[in-house]
Parts: sequence; C-alpha cells; structure tokens
Amino acid sequence: MIARPRPLGSTLTPRPLATGCALLLGCGVAAGCGSTARERSKHDPPRSLIGAPAAPVPVELQLELPLIGLSSAPTVSFGTSHHTTTLHGVVRPAGTTVYLLDPAGGRTVLNPAAGGAFTWRAALRPGGNTFTFTAARLGSTSRTASVSVDWHGPSADAMRAAILADPAKYLPPASAGLNRKLAPLGNLPSVTAGTITVKFSINTIHAAPPSPAGGPGKWLGGFELTEYYPALEAWFAGAPVNAPGLPGQHRIDWLYSAHGLSMEGDGVGLNGRQYHVADLGSGGWLTAGGQGTAQFGPGSAPFWRTGGFWRNFSGVLTFPLAAGGWSAGVGVRYVPPPGITFAPGQSRPLGYLRSVAVDPRVIPLGSHVFIPAYQSINGGWFEADDTGGAIVGNHIDVFRPPPSNPSDTGNFATSQNVYVVPPGVPLP
Repeated sequence: MIARPRPLGSTLTPRPLATGCALLLGCGVAAGCGSTARERSKHDPPRSLIGAPAAPVPVELQLELPLIGLSSAPTVSFGTSHHTTTLHGVVRPAGTTVYLLDPAGGRTVLNPAAGGAFTWRAALRPGGNTFTFTAARLGSTSRTASVSVDWHGPSADAMRAAILADPAKYLPPASAGLNRKLAPLGNLPSVTAGTITVKFSINTIHAAPPSPAGGPGKWLGGFELTEYYPALEAWFAGAPVNAPGLPGQHRIDWLYSAHGLSMEGDGVGLNGRQYHVADLGSGGWLTAGGQGTAQFGPGSAPFWRTGGFWRNFSGVLTFPLAAGGWSAGVGVRYVPPPGITFAPGQSRPLGYLRSVAVDPRVIPLGSHVFIPAYQSINGGWFEADDTGGAIVGNHIDVFRPPPSNPSDTGNFATSQNVYVVPPGVPLP
C-alpha cells in the first residue's frame, strides 16, 4: 500500500446489510486493493415546435446496497454465501412502476414508496441468479437494470444436491393473482448506453461480538476510520493506450493519474477484470501544470506520474481524450512512462469488507479487529492484513467495493473504539 492524501468524508453512518453481501447497480452511461505499490496519504428544457409532441419524461432507476451507494453500471455481478439477499432501489419520477423478472421467469410488480424507494428480498438458487428490474411510466422512457448473484458455499452445495435428488419438489410455483395478469413487457425503449460488469465477492467473518465481560482481546480507543477501494477504469475519460505489462489498451488517465491505478495500486478495467501496479519505477508525481510536486512543498497536489503524458505548446501537462481532443491543449511532446509497469490480477489477496489496513506497531498484522460502527454492515469483524504509508498510529483503513463515483471518498469517522484479538487467537 502506498501513501496517498485522503480528503475527509462525512461521519460514518452505516446502514444495515441484511445479507452480508454488497452490491452496486444502477442505470445510465457506464462511464483489490491495498498493495505495496499503492500510494495514498487519500433551463429550462428546449422549447418544442407548436403542435409537436412533448419529449418523453426520462425515467431514473438505480439500485443500491448500504455503504456503497448508487452505481452507473447497468449490470453488476457478485457472489454470496447467503441464500437470500436484499436489494434496495430508487425510481423517479413519482408514478413510475417497477417490474421485476426473476430467474424462474416470474414477474412481480414492486410498489415504490412516495419518495421512489423500493425493496426486494430475493431468494436464491445455487449458482447464478439474474434479476431484471424495469422501470416504466406512461409517456416516458424506460430504464432496465439487472443483477447477477452467484450463491455458493456449503449451503448452496447442500441445496444443489437436494434439487438433483428430487427436482419436482423444487419446481417454481405457478404465478397467481396480479403476477399472472401481467402482459409481457416486450422490447421497451431504453435510455442506457454501454454495459460494464463489475464482479466482486463478499466473504465476511461470522463471529459473535466481543463479550462485555472480557475475552481474548482488548479494547483500544481513539481510532480514525477511513475506506479504500480499487480504481474503476470507467471513471476516466482518457484515450486508450498501450500499458507496460498489460494486454490490450487502457485509458491513459486511469493508468497514470493520481486518481487511478498508478496511485491506488489496484483497479478494475472496463472488462471487469482486476489489474495492479507491478513496479513503480523511478518516477514521482507532477502537478496539473506538469511541475514536480517537490517544488511546491507538501501542500501541492499530485496530478500525474512523471511520464505517460504529453506537454502542450506552453509546456503544460496534457493527454488525449477518448471522445477526441485533448485535456489541456494539443500535445506536442510525449514524455514516456518512468519505468512503471502493470500486471493482471489483484496485488494482494484482500477481501471486501473483510480486510483492513493498519499500523503494525499498533495492531499486529494477522489480528482480528471488531469495529462496532460496521456491525450492522458486515457483522463488525475484520482481518488486519494490509498496511499503508498514510496508515499511521490509531488509523484503520477499511477495504470496500468501489463506489460508482470517484468523488465518493468513502465513510470517515473519528474517536472510534475497536476490539483487537491477537494473531493466532481464536475469535470469541
């Protein structure tokens, strides 16, 4: 893990996570992590012609799960060891109906509350389960989003064996009532563009909270809590370029900017696969103007690696955009990367909402840490299996799935109490 300045977010106010899994899903244009190579220290509408039909009202459909927020990706896949999972969503404008198509082909009408929120508790079958949500409103465009949930683990294996032994017993019941009367939705118009699937698996630690009477660990106070996650290539707008060590091409600002793979160390590409920094090379950081950050003192914000960019006629740092043009004027001189290389896969075997980065002088690596602020999210238990230059003293950085928006710096809290169980000691 590499030190990166982290802006302070809002006070940690976690919401319940009923299933122990996490999901990011939504609709719209689709615009692992701590490692030894990661660096952190973190109108009006146009007037219509007289007599012309009014433009259809756009429909907004988003699905979410606690802590992570809303996503711009229309399709998301994730794995869980639980046989049920609760999906939360928001639809706008008021009066929009949400139709659910389950893996067995059954259709259900979901009735959003006045504010547009709705909830669906889904029962899973072993293996893949795809749920499709369609938001439709008379005189409006429609939105569709789907989620693929892979149920795995001992419980799923047991049910799979039971289904194979007596398939008829597990046939889905015939739809009745309102669901039976629903006509097929057909090919409704969609306003989504592009598809990005981000796969991640949540495997939380199942253990009871520490006993008030004591136990194998000890309580420590005064901790600062922050969060970190891989950088999504979908966040970036640069043109695709060849990357040292990686097959194919990737967006240049995802590779080399201070918000991307070069800083975080780990990221998720447009193909949903994970990548990481293999070697940082010899370069440091430049400001947006293209000067070394050391020239401006510790307060100067890093913007780009010392290579992998162009300079314009004025010498300012610029790079080509995927949509055409340049970020800061036409580039006239290319500066090659300073020896940095990348590789496929995750840099370290960290688990979302399971791994935390710590200062080993305060919390030994291999310890189990109970954080009460996360009890309603993942049960509260974590493994201390990462470090970072910015993680000094009473500071814990929680590894979580990436949000939909790079401006989301994650939750932040101070003066937190945590319970630490030493390495090798069984949990209570």
